[in-house]
Amino acid sequence: MALILCGREAEIPYYYERLDLSVYSLEELGYALGHYLILVPDHFVNPELCRWLSEALGEKELGEKLLQLLEMGEKEERLIFRLIRESSYYTEKEVEELSQEWRRIHALSEAERREKMGDSFFSLGKYKKAVDAYQDALHFEENGRRIRKIGECYIQTKEFQRAAESYRRLYEKNHDKMAARRLYFLSKMCFPKDKYQSAFQDLEEGLTEVWEKEWQEGLSLARTAPEMHKIEEAYREGKEAFLSFAKEKIASWKEEIRGRV
Repeated sequence: MALILCGREAEIPYYYERLDLSVYSLEELGYALGHYLILVPDHFVNPELCRWLSEALGEKELGEKLLQLLEMGEKEERLIFRLIRESSYYTEKEVEELSQEWRRIHALSEAERREKMGDSFFSLGKYKKAVDAYQDALHFEENGRRIRKIGECYIQTKEFQRAAESYRRLYEKNHDKMAARRLYFLSKMCFPKDKYQSAFQDLEEGLTEVWEKEWQEGLSLARTAPEMHKIEEAYREGKEAFLSFAKEKIASWKEEIRGRV
């Protein structure tokens, strides 16, 4: 997130743990709260945040007022929207719309709220947190949509075995051809290769042949990708060059996946 700044900038940021975000200004804080309202945790406004506002950001009046209201037992909603208004990031009309959205969120069932949290984490690329939220939603109320979303998260983190298990579960629940198709492709990346073979026995004749053709076409296309050419070039340069290339590539993949969890 780029720095959003019209007022003061803190030398020491406030760490918004749920978003894994370091906040340097009141505007940034207002943006994060308003854009990801579903993710605002209970008791977000706490003494630590009030001290940061007063001491690190120099917003002494706001920090002390929020702390006073907090100690008086003020409702979380009013504390949050006091912060959002003071950030000056939103117009009054936008603040009112956010207030209505807050009430809609808190009128949801726990299962619906957890699923929406998962959707928001997914949009941020926080796939591990998204899985946790979807799993919680599934615990409260099982449905195929949530199982599918869990599978999608595991695909993003390249946990193909877990993704396959999610789509197997979805197919067994709903007999959804889309789930069977995903499972077919994922089974190609799992061991043993025939682990999910029994799942395809009841499908209409010829369907797996169509998917196999798609798979082979995908492999052919992958072989012509620029990344594949780089691998081939490194291989032609000799063992040492290839191992060095592979080490760097694996490290970059690990870094990419860490960023997704």
